[in-house]
Formats: sequence, C-alpha cells, structure tokens
Amino acid sequence: MKIYLNFECYDKRILHIIKLFKLEHDPNSSIGLLATHDSLELYNRNNIYQKSIKVDFNSKKNNYRCLNFKKKHEALYKVVGMKQSYTPFILDLTAGLGNDAFIFSFLGCQVLMIERNPVIAALLTDGLYRAYKNIKIGFWLKKRLHLIINDSMNILKSSIFKPDIIYIDPMYPIVKNKSLPKKNMQILRFLIGHHDDDYEYILYMSKKLAKNRIIVKRPSYAQPLSKDKINFFIKTKHHRFDIYLPF
Repeated sequence: MKIYLNFECYDKRILHIIKLFKLEHDPNSSIGLLATHDSLELYNRNNIYQKSIKVDFNSKKNNYRCLNFKKKHEALYKVVGMKQSYTPFILDLTAGLGNDAFIFSFLGCQVLMIERNPVIAALLTDGLYRAYKNIKIGFWLKKRLHLIINDSMNILKSSIFKPDIIYIDPMYPIVKNKSLPKKNMQILRFLIGHHDDDYEYILYMSKKLAKNRIIVKRPSYAQPLSKDKINFFIKTKHHRFDIYLPF
C-alpha cells in the first residue's frame, strides 16, 4: 500500500514493520505515516496542526478507564456477559485502533484482533510491541491480546477459531444533519475508504461460528446491521450494542 512516509528517525524495528506490511512512499498522498524514534503515527498532511494518531495501549485515557473501572458503568463488561468464572475468548473482526479489544483484554478476556488494512495493521503491530514491553500492562496484555492480518471473511470461512463471542464494529455511517466524526476517525475513514462489505453475510457467518453471542456496535442513531432479529441490546449515551445469539 502506498502512503507518504516521513522518517523523523531511522529505527530498525520501525523499518521492519514498514517492510513487513509492504508500505511504499507516495509523495502525493494526503495521509502521512510518521516514523519517530519509538513509534509509528498517522497524520493528515493537509492539516499539520491536527493531532497525529498512534496506537497507545498505555495512554492516559486507558489508564484512567482501567483505574476507575466499575462493573455497573462499563458497557463492554455488560455486553460480553462477564461473570467471575466466565472470561470469554473474543474474536474482534474489525480491530481498528484496538480500543475496545484492549478493554476486553483488561477485563480478562482472550482477544484476537483481525485487521486487513496494512497501515492500520502496522500501527497495531507497533502499539502491541510497545505495550508488551510496558512494565505496568505488558505481563498480562501479551497473554490476552493478539493480532492477525487478514480479511475477516477469510477467518470466518476457515473456521480455525472457535470463539465464545464475535465482536463487530463497522465504520459508522455518515448521516446528514449529524456532526462529523472525531478528527482521528475522519483520517481513518479517508485512509480505509468505502468498502461494500456484506455485513449481513458476515453476521450470518458469525452466527454459525460463535458459541455464545455476536455483538455489533452501532452509533445510537443507526439502523441495525441486518434485518435479522436482535435478541437484545444494551444502549449507552452514544452507542448501541446489538446482541445476536448463534444458530
């Protein structure tokens, strides 16, 4: 994949990731990938004042959320049906920047992220490496959170994995009269582009594979992903988690 490559430093580990995902320099790309001395960051070349994006599992936001965790307030705890004796294996078909996957792993779940976009996969690979090395979270994160670079449909068709839960978080639809997504999501939307994924078929295949439930995360205003019956849902201020039971 072609993208504007900006090397602030030449770190062997970062260079290896760029080569691993076959990222090539495109001087005309409006999206840039910045290689610093210890991380990869995505940024908008058309707006240099816009904050860059990197995967940082040890961010202040994650630290705050983990330190102030309360079962009754954490939606992700509720949607997976967590119990003291039940920590499910979750297959996250739409990893993105790994935010929800990280919280699931913090809760004790085994989480396998699936990501097909090579740039996003590079960011995740870099973020996981730094997080695994972190003395605060690395010892449990490297046991619970992992990444596979592939198309989610290939994973579903292969039936190699037998997850308790399948998690789907598609790119949110753009709706007229609604404010634009956050800046970082705008960059991701531009990078990933529009894919005519057949999410009804993905949901159908997920129902055949998951043992306990399929969770689809939607903005609160959005229509369900499919015409299939939603068994139940959990709603927060901005999101709705539609929960389907397997066949």
